[in-house]
Amino acid sequence: MFKTNEVAMRKLPSNGNRRAKWPGAPLPMWEGFVARLTGSRRTTPLPADPSSGSVARSFVRRVLFEWDLTAMEPDASLVATELVTNGLLHGGGPDSITITATRRHLRIAVVDRAHQRTPRREYRELTAEGGRGIAILEGVADAWGTTRVRLHRGKSVWCELKI
Repeated sequence: MFKTNEVAMRKLPSNGNRRAKWPGAPLPMWEGFVARLTGSRRTTPLPADPSSGSVARSFVRRVLFEWDLTAMEPDASLVATELVTNGLLHGGGPDSITITATRRHLRIAVVDRAHQRTPRREYRELTAEGGRGIAILEGVADAWGTTRVRLHRGKSVWCELKI
């Protein structure tokens, strides 16, 4: 008679579908893999005060950890901080931050409350305290731009980083 090989015989998951999940596969690893292949989006509201930069950086760090994209965290945090700071100083306060991952890009977008003002690059003296935010975005990001948001009477300023 034949002996049962316990290694070769595995029980089916309770739903009867073998492809539902690989036994023993770490879930966070697969979520990061799926995020890069299919595209994922996370959004969080931001307070309209100076603490919004810290909230945005924590959000970026947490989402990139979930998606297994931690190598992008320094550039993504810098971009998020600049977008939020510009929203505070020039956009009437930030409303929310959204991170979207596709196969090729990580897009970070901050919605603010001012629709009439589009960001532009300013050339400042080396001793000036501000005015370099857009230049920093152009140096770090592969692309950036603005999109008008119809529902909130504001705009979304976004940057894309290559994965």
